Amino acid sequence: MRNQSGMIFPITVVVSFFFLLAFSHVLELYRVEMESIAYEQQSYEVDSIMQMAVFDVKKQIASFPDLQGNEGVFVYPIGKANYKWEKIDETKVKALIFARSDGGIRYSATFIVLFPSLDIIEWTENNS
Repeated sequence: MRNQSGMIFPITVVVSFFFLLAFSHVLELYRVEMESIAYEQQSYEVDSIMQMAVFDVKKQIASFPDLQGNEGVFVYPIGKANYKWEKIDETKVKALIFARSDGGIRYSATFIVLFPSLDIIEWTENNS
């Protein structure tokens, strides 16, 4: 048989390199997955902020029927929403809401509400 005294170390290095490569790939997949989960959670939060803000704007419109318009900020535990609404005529109110989560995800929408039933008849999502 031939003397193979110089082969074990290079083979060990190559196999170790492939294990390291596979491990680093799995770690990168884990990091990407965690970022994806965090973004999805923030998206749910900003959607919740928008739903709360729409409810609060509709409540404000119902509470002050003689007001021609209003603007301000709603602050929630998970973010805030800037709003502006104005009467188009006696039966329609146009509102704009710009919601932002604490993580920085933004969501903006314009909608028209029938008055006094407070039904949303038109919804437009704005690019922001």
